Amino acid sequence: MCHLGAHRQFDAMGKSTAGSARRPSRVVSAKDLVEQAKVAKDAGQHQLALEKLQQAAKRGRAQSEVARYELALLHAQLGQHEESNRWLQELGFAWKLSPAILDGTCLLGSHTPGEENLVVAFDDALPLELLSSLQDAFKPEAAFWSEHCYPTPGFFSYNQSLEESSLTTLAAQTLERLAAKSFPEVLQNQRVTSLEWWAHSRPAGSGSGRQLHYDLDEVDLRALEEAATPKHPLVSCVLYLSGSASRCSVTMVTDQDLQPESRAKRAWLCEPKVNRALLFNGKLLHGVIPSLASPDSQGPRITLMLGLWGTPGPSCSPAPEGPGRDLGPNMHLPEKGFDWPAALEVTRLSSSKKPRLEVTEASPALLAPVSPVWCTVDTATGSPKRSSVDFLGKWFLQEAPEQLQRFAPRTIEVEEVSMEELERLRAASKRADAQMPPVDFNTLAPTSLRSFVVHEEPRMVAVPQFLSSEELESQRSPRGTEKLRRRDFSVRNE
Repeated sequence: MCHLGAHRQFDAMGKSTAGSARRPSRVVSAKDLVEQAKVAKDAGQHQLALEKLQQAAKRGRAQSEVARYELALLHAQLGQHEESNRWLQELGFAWKLSPAILDGTCLLGSHTPGEENLVVAFDDALPLELLSSLQDAFKPEAAFWSEHCYPTPGFFSYNQSLEESSLTTLAAQTLERLAAKSFPEVLQNQRVTSLEWWAHSRPAGSGSGRQLHYDLDEVDLRALEEAATPKHPLVSCVLYLSGSASRCSVTMVTDQDLQPESRAKRAWLCEPKVNRALLFNGKLLHGVIPSLASPDSQGPRITLMLGLWGTPGPSCSPAPEGPGRDLGPNMHLPEKGFDWPAALEVTRLSSSKKPRLEVTEASPALLAPVSPVWCTVDTATGSPKRSSVDFLGKWFLQEAPEQLQRFAPRTIEVEEVSMEELERLRAASKRADAQMPPVDFNTLAPTSLRSFVVHEEPRMVAVPQFLSSEELESQRSPRGTEKLRRRDFSVRNE
C-alpha cells in the first residue's frame, strides 16, 4: 500500500520541476486508491471509501471502471440508489438487483418457512453430536483447509455414494429425509444416489458476496451442446456450521431456473445461523449478497454445501494425488496422501447408525419473498456505452437477466485468498513449469483469479472482480454467442 503525498509538478515541456535534492512523492495509482477504499469500507469508513473511489474513477484504464463499479455497489448498499444508478449508467449496466436486496431493507420484513418444491429452511437440522463432529472437521485450523491449499484458484468438490459411511453422508441422509418432505414433486420419481459436497470459509467481518450462479455438472459443461440443459443436483443444501445472522452476508435463492427465458420474479433470503440448513431446488439461481462489513464480528463464516444428485449423476474427476494438486469438481475421495479424511470418519460418533430425525417441520427462517428481483437501471437518453470490463458478481447486468442461462464451455472460479497465499500464487504463476496463467498487470494476480479477497493485517483488502476485455474475448466460444459463466465470490459456492 503506497503512502499519499504531493503530486509531482511539471513545466510546460513535461519535465519535473522538483529539485534534484528532493525525492518527489509517487502519484497514487488508481489500483492503490481502490485498495485503500476497500480498507476504509471494511473498517466502516464509508465516506472515506467513497472519496477514494471517486479519485480512482477519474483515472484511465480498467481500474477506473473497477472504481465506478465499487462506487455503484457502495452507494446501493448505503441506500443511495440514484447515485448508484449514475455510476451504473457510465458502465453500461441496464439491470440490477432490487434496491431492497442491495441495501438490506428487505431483511426487515416478515419470515416464512419457504415454498414447497422451491426453497425451505430448517433450524436445528442435524443432531448435535453430528454437527459438533462436522464443525471439528472444518474448523479454521483443520487439515482440510491446509491440505487443499485453501483458498484455491478453482472450484473443487467431492462426490460420494450415499451408501458410504462418513460424517458427510450421514448429514446428507438427514437432509435427504427433510428434502423428501419439502420437495415431493422433485423427488417423487427420483432417488438420491450420490452426494456432492464442498466447503467454504470466509473471514470474520467479511461483507463480500458470492456471485449469482447455478449448481451444475462442471465436467460435462465443457462439452455441453448449444441449447442443451446442463445436469444439476435434485436438491442443493447449505449447512451453516458457524455464523451469526446479524453479522454475516445472507444467501439468496431466486425462482429463476435453467430454462432459456426464465427471469426471477421472487427471491428468498436466508440469514446464517449455526445448524441451519437451507434447501432449494437444484436448478435455481442463487448466491450470497454482498453486505457492509461487520468489523466486530466473531469467528469466520464456515459453510458446508451438499448437492443431492439423482440419475444420471454428475461426471466425476479423479481423486487428488497430493495436497493442492489437480483439484476439480466431483472428485473421488483420496485413499492416501492426506490426513483430513480421517476427520470425517463415523468412528468419531458414539453410533454410526443413521441419525434420528430431530426436526420434521420447516422453520420460518427465510425472509418473505422479495419481488421484483431485477430492476432496470434508469438510463440517460441515447445508448449507454458498454464497459470494457466484464464484472463477475452479477448484482448488475449489462444484458437481460435471462442471459445468465447462457453457458460457455469453460468456467472461471472465484476464491478468497490470504496475502500469503496470493504471494505464493504470484510466484507459482511466474515459474516456467507452472500450470497457471501469467500474472495480470492490473491486479498482479494470476489471471485465473478474478474475484477474491485478500486478508492483510490488520484489515481486509478486496481485489476487484473483473476480466480484461482481451481476456474476455479470448474466453469466448468459437460461436461467439456464449457468455462466461460464474459460480459463489469463492466460487462454485453457496
